[in-house]
Amino acid sequence: MTQQEQIARNPRLLFWARAFIEIKAMTAIIVLFYLHRGVELHEVFWLSIVWSLTALLTEIPSGYLADRIGRKKTMLLGAALLALMYVGEWFAHGFWQFAMVFVLMSSAFSCFSGTEEAMLYESLLALGREKEMTHKNGQLFSARSVFKTFVPFMGAMFASSLLEWQFKTLIVVNALALLVAVICIVRLREPQHRKDILEGEIGIFRESIETMMQEPWLIRVALNKVLVFIAVFLAWRVYQPLLNGQGMGVEWLGVFDMLTHMLIFVGAWFLGKCDKQWGTKRIIVVTALITMATLVFAGYTTTPWMSFVLLLITIGVGSAREPIFAHMVNERVCSRSRATTLSNLNVIKSIFDIPVLLLAGWLASQSITFPLYLGAVLCLIAIMIFPYERTT
Repeated sequence: MTQQEQIARNPRLLFWARAFIEIKAMTAIIVLFYLHRGVELHEVFWLSIVWSLTALLTEIPSGYLADRIGRKKTMLLGAALLALMYVGEWFAHGFWQFAMVFVLMSSAFSCFSGTEEAMLYESLLALGREKEMTHKNGQLFSARSVFKTFVPFMGAMFASSLLEWQFKTLIVVNALALLVAVICIVRLREPQHRKDILEGEIGIFRESIETMMQEPWLIRVALNKVLVFIAVFLAWRVYQPLLNGQGMGVEWLGVFDMLTHMLIFVGAWFLGKCDKQWGTKRIIVVTALITMATLVFAGYTTTPWMSFVLLLITIGVGSAREPIFAHMVNERVCSRSRATTLSNLNVIKSIFDIPVLLLAGWLASQSITFPLYLGAVLCLIAIMIFPYERTT
């Protein structure tokens, strides 16, 4: 097999690696798992702050690492950290032990954040197919939902009694899926990204900062993406105890998760076609508006099935919009510092996460629906203050 043929396999291998990493059989009941292990609901938001603080410390170094030693090795490091995270998850109980689990999980995520996109874009560039980035990255993003359309549903059905041995069985399922993902990563072929002219860590970091300073448009786009993402995340954090508290059984949480990821998968898979038909700006604005409206109504209604549908739309639509940002960013970023620049942009999310999640945790202690209204406000800010305006 020639080098070009090996590189041509990369999008498919990246797809399946991400798909198996994202199996996460406990997703539909993960907040209930934390509550079962002695974590309070407001502490669940604090765990997300631990994630963000860790990301602030690891995003840029991991991006540099990917530019310096290669995308493949950095992703393998991320997989090793995930393996340690599953070991920690097996034993953790209470906020502080789960805080260590979140440190490992966030560090692992940082190794993949920006690195996968850089590997995908440079693989397509080496094949002369970089214009397919929106389509291919949409497919890569949809990989997160391939197995989530049914595995978390099955996990919720299996662990419907919320017993300790049931939770541990699902942790084992996740660990076995990670092993398959590692096999896919090992088979990746590293494309060229001009490592021969790298001048060291300071040079790479300086170049990425200069790129962001010369392209303030990148910051505006990152803010638009981040604010809506955080809004969706707030909904994701409260939907399980909210629906369960309104009388829905654990099985319906599995159905909710299955339908959500089906919606995300379909939306992300066909995002490239939607982009061509309706335009990037329209998609970004409309999806933010839909997310904002559904968050408001979900916070207002007390009807379980209405909450179910509204939150389903919120998480599905708000999540499916993300891949459309990748092509816009990648085509403006230099190859040799691409992963570092993408990591620098991702740091913006962590900066916003900390105060927002602190506020959300306090709001959740007052009323479980208050974080939903906070999410709606974030969407409004994204639309009104940080619109997508591409300059030429």
